[in-house]
Amino acid sequence: MTNRTSNSGYGKPPAASRFKPGQSGNPHGRPKGSKALRTLIKEEASKKVVVQEGGRRKKVSKMGLAVTQLMNKAAQGEARFVGLALDQVHNAEAATASETQGNNFAEADRKVIEHFLQRVKQQSSGD
Repeated sequence: MTNRTSNSGYGKPPAASRFKPGQSGNPHGRPKGSKALRTLIKEEASKKVVVQEGGRRKKVSKMGLAVTQLMNKAAQGEARFVGLALDQVHNAEAATASETQGNNFAEADRKVIEHFLQRVKQQSSGD
């Protein structure tokens, strides 16, 4: 039996086939420093712009401004915007309802744990 020391094995590929420092496993992938579309959209939507409202200038996010314009056009009765506004309100309410249900689930868990702890205390005091 020979005593060999191996630098490869499970989870350790041979040194010759390993990625060199600075080498990527996907060399033609996304370039460093470029941003994903979702990131670009979020950044742009959160940028502030100056608007004049009621004779006063104020800074609001582009997303806030877009929502305001959507709701204003819906309030003016433009059918396309009424449908969009109703859809967005419905989606917001559904998200709020699911968050509330999540809290009720946590409350139910807390009650089950309290009941379990009471039973354990009763069993240990009965021994």
